[in-house]
Amino acid sequence: MTTGPDKSGEGVCVSEEPQPNAWPEREPVRRPPPAFNVPGVVLALVAAMGLVHLCRTLLLGELADTRVILDFAFIPGCYGSGQEICQIRPAGVSLWSPLTYAFLHGSWTHYGLNTIWLLAFGTPVARRLGNARFLGFCALGTIAGAAAFYLFNAGLDVPVIGASGTVSALMGGACRFAFVRAGRSPGFGAERYRPAISVREAFSDRTVLVFIVAFFVTNFLVGAGVGGALTGGGEVAWEAHLGGFVFGFFCLPFLDRPVARRV
Repeated sequence: MTTGPDKSGEGVCVSEEPQPNAWPEREPVRRPPPAFNVPGVVLALVAAMGLVHLCRTLLLGELADTRVILDFAFIPGCYGSGQEICQIRPAGVSLWSPLTYAFLHGSWTHYGLNTIWLLAFGTPVARRLGNARFLGFCALGTIAGAAAFYLFNAGLDVPVIGASGTVSALMGGACRFAFVRAGRSPGFGAERYRPAISVREAFSDRTVLVFIVAFFVTNFLVGAGVGGALTGGGEVAWEAHLGGFVFGFFCLPFLDRPVARRV
């Protein structure tokens, strides 16, 4: 605003309109995606499992660790038949063990392998579902894995441990949206906006179909003993893998949040 004389010689205020394009428009700052872009809820889950194994390894002796396995591992034979090993377990263990077994691992290698897959498949599922729905999805997938193992091994009195059922549920859920060809919905992070494909569309998509076939063939080979070299000769609860995967594949839409609309 400037002043200038009017006809009477007195100063008056004259408003100067800003000239168009007087200032160059600033381009929006484009920030590169972070190098380590894993949702916090996934990292928290990985850390919790790692902390449990660390405490078992460093703080507990062999006897105390055995007690932890008995109290928190899933033992299918303890449902109905009353095996001798089940008599020394806490009264409520049948309620929490189908969930807590996922936090126990046989070795650091076992934990490391599950961590790799959890980071890979938990990341897109967590971005899509959000923290609360993601944790609920993981919990139900873990229970589904235990239920499937029970169906095949109802009388087995061997403890089942590991997060493979949880990871398999995440794999199955990811098949409904994360493996769809990018050409249908391009852009970074598009999986959180992309509607889940139907079961029929999933079996019609070549990428999804190949992944499903590879998953089931690998697990059946492990179950038949052919894949013993890949597992270091250890026993693998492949039935829990199948149960978790089937749950994740068919039940993700029921836990999915409303798909955001982009303008």
